Amino acid sequence: MKRSSALLIIALLILVCGRSQRDSPEAKRSNIERLWEVQPKPKEPEPTAASPEDPGPTETVISPLAILKQQAIPSPINPEERVRYEPLPIDHHVDVPSEKPRSILHKVFSIRKYAQFAFVAPPHQGNTRLRGSFRSFSKRSDPDTTSDRTADVDLMLLNEQEFNEFLDGQPESVTYELDSAHNQKVDWRVPTTYGEPQTYHLVFSNSGSATKIKFVEADFTVSFE
Repeated sequence: MKRSSALLIIALLILVCGRSQRDSPEAKRSNIERLWEVQPKPKEPEPTAASPEDPGPTETVISPLAILKQQAIPSPINPEERVRYEPLPIDHHVDVPSEKPRSILHKVFSIRKYAQFAFVAPPHQGNTRLRGSFRSFSKRSDPDTTSDRTADVDLMLLNEQEFNEFLDGQPESVTYELDSAHNQKVDWRVPTTYGEPQTYHLVFSNSGSATKIKFVEADFTVSFE
């Protein structure tokens, strides 16, 4: 009885060891290697010489100079994508007949606060000039002896917008301005006009003085050269 039991145990041990060997990674790898050796390996294509019928793959030569030339060629622009250019008044060349000089001021007048004299610069005038001179004095009956610093006046040339600002107070900018003086000559180039005429105002101002009323003898002409 004991002998048969021992034999049964030995048989079980042999069975277990055999199964362990079959399930081990080494056993599996051995089986895979055997299968790989059995299966035929794929044949690599043999190299063939080029022939006129089959010249083989062509090589592409890339030249940096050719790439730069190709990049330098501008791409065509669709006419619909072009930005329309709207011509400005300055772009239009207009032949304007020359006009004779105009006298805008030639008299003696009084100033309490200010006095203004307007003139119009026609359209398309590129060289309009305002020339003239004035003398101010505090007594009209005796101008020669009262034309001194006590009779100083301010002189400005203002466009329409600047003149409106002057009427409301102090303009933010002026076309021309002359320091206070009582005897002065003026030669000013009026800004160029384009499609529309422009109105300018020659303004004499009595400001910052104890003399309430002053008199001015002035002679001014506007010319279009």
